[in-house]
Amino acid sequence: MVTARTTTVEQSTASLGARLQLIELTKVYGEVVAADRVTLDIAPGEFITLLGPSGSGKTTTLMMVAGFVIPTAGRILVNGEDIAFRPPHKRNIGMVFQNYALFPHMTVAENIAFPLKMRKWRRDEIARAVKEVLQLVRLPGFEERYPRQLSGGQQQRVALARALVFRPPVLLMDEPLGALDKKLREEMQLEIKHIQESLNITTIYVTHDQEEALTMSDRIAVMRDGRIEQAGTPRELYERPVSEFVANFIGESNFIVGRFERRDGRGYLVTDDGWQIAIQISEDVSPGERVTIALRPERIVLGEERGDNRTLATIEEIIYVGEATKFRVRVTGDRVLSIKQPSRSETMRFRRGDRVPISWRAEDAVVLRARK
Repeated sequence: MVTARTTTVEQSTASLGARLQLIELTKVYGEVVAADRVTLDIAPGEFITLLGPSGSGKTTTLMMVAGFVIPTAGRILVNGEDIAFRPPHKRNIGMVFQNYALFPHMTVAENIAFPLKMRKWRRDEIARAVKEVLQLVRLPGFEERYPRQLSGGQQQRVALARALVFRPPVLLMDEPLGALDKKLREEMQLEIKHIQESLNITTIYVTHDQEEALTMSDRIAVMRDGRIEQAGTPRELYERPVSEFVANFIGESNFIVGRFERRDGRGYLVTDDGWQIAIQISEDVSPGERVTIALRPERIVLGEERGDNRTLATIEEIIYVGEATKFRVRVTGDRVLSIKQPSRSETMRFRRGDRVPISWRAEDAVVLRARK
């Protein structure tokens, strides 16, 4: 006798995602450490993105959570239960692959129903769940089509529907939008986020696209050489990066190196050629210590003398990119800064070769420790 199931779509929409904990998760291939003691505590319903360049360990980490890669060491806890060595089909985790991985010989409905059949759901339950999830991903009426009859965006929706149809407590997504054009990609970013929020599914999303990560994530873990360099909200990572790598990978930054000095209650960065820049005092930095500051291009004001730091610069390059205009300006000697300003009439009056004032506030420069 088959009993009534408690995991149908309509019954589980209000349920919370699982708490997911990665504890010292490590994967070693010979002498290569692909993931190095990765530790994350992901709250129920949280959307966290693993962001980093190729070879940073983000996909290896995701595949360990999915069960397709066996960890060398570490633990993977779902609501406190260790699943690190459990086979993929027994983890109850939804997965959307980079290439969608749809079965070409199956219809849309059959592709979506596949994980339910593997779980031995009743036929009426499967039909109802497939219908509801197609509504969720805005593909009603596509049941009888085959993947080859769908656009890239539609295939991506089917892959998402298949991962969501059994309402897993954890959803994993490996660069699912990489094959889409820019406009559709941006539309799908918001659509995926809205669906994830409505279902409250704990989600790990892998991408190398910083803008995508900033748009979709509750938190971002920036990875480098198999390790998490910094984890935090998009705002925290953008406004207060802890390293030059993070500051350079998320957005653009100007980097200036010098020694830290403290005078009259204020902090200064003094470069080797004597340029003094007012910065916020950092209690973690001692006078005389070499540090790097990161200064975002949009925080520098062009053509005005205001703020704590003011100097003259020569415009060497002007790049119009629509809503903003980028300037490369020479300040002293070989020192060149990037400036980004909204494209407005007062900005457009500048020309290459103009000698103009630039300025910024002390708090706009983030103090980083110089690499040793």
